Amino acid sequence: MAEDKTRKELLEEPDPFLVFIGRALELVKKHQQQIIMAAMAVFIAVVAGSGMVYYQRHQEEKGAEMLGKAISNYNSLMRKDPQMISYQEPSAEDYDKSKKAFQEVMDQYGSTGAGKAALLNYADLCFRSKQYDDAIKSYEKALDAFGDQAAFKNLILNGLAYAFEAKEDPENAAKYFNMIVSDEGAAMKDQALFNLGRMYEKLGKTDQQIEVYKRIVAEYPDSMYFQMAKEKIAG
Repeated sequence: MAEDKTRKELLEEPDPFLVFIGRALELVKKHQQQIIMAAMAVFIAVVAGSGMVYYQRHQEEKGAEMLGKAISNYNSLMRKDPQMISYQEPSAEDYDKSKKAFQEVMDQYGSTGAGKAALLNYADLCFRSKQYDDAIKSYEKALDAFGDQAAFKNLILNGLAYAFEAKEDPENAAKYFNMIVSDEGAAMKDQALFNLGRMYEKLGKTDQQIEVYKRIVAEYPDSMYFQMAKEKIAG
């Protein structure tokens, strides 16, 4: 049986911790360049990430500021007096000026929330100025941008429907009103139903028209369209 080690022998043995440290230092020295490069890569990634967050926030703020000015300028065109009480239809030149302001927001800050909002405002301006083809194109782009947000989606579908109606295309107008009606979570569905009934009337689809008005009477007794729907059913 081996004898226990003496204190002297134990003291003479290398310290395992010091051995580990020594080997680690040798490894670091051997792979010093690779380690430095890896550390720099991590540092650059962190700095770049922080920079992107700051840049995106800065873009959002600048875009919102620019959008606010465009909306403010447009609203001032829609009022006749300093008290902002009376409505005055802007001139074609005024509309073009406002459209340009929103276009600049879209061009400079298109990827931000402000850029998307500017697109929707631009589409509305096209509709108001009776440029219905441009309105439809812009509403379609807005639908791509806001398609996953229900509130905006139905607002855009409504804009598309009215634009097609203004172009005397009740078939396409009915299609978009119907998309709102088919959405279970849509707001103001009674209005969409009534408008859908109007399109069916223009298309000569009497049976579908009456069916839609009956839905309003059955499902929306408190609607402002209730009485009108009843009268339409009565003929």
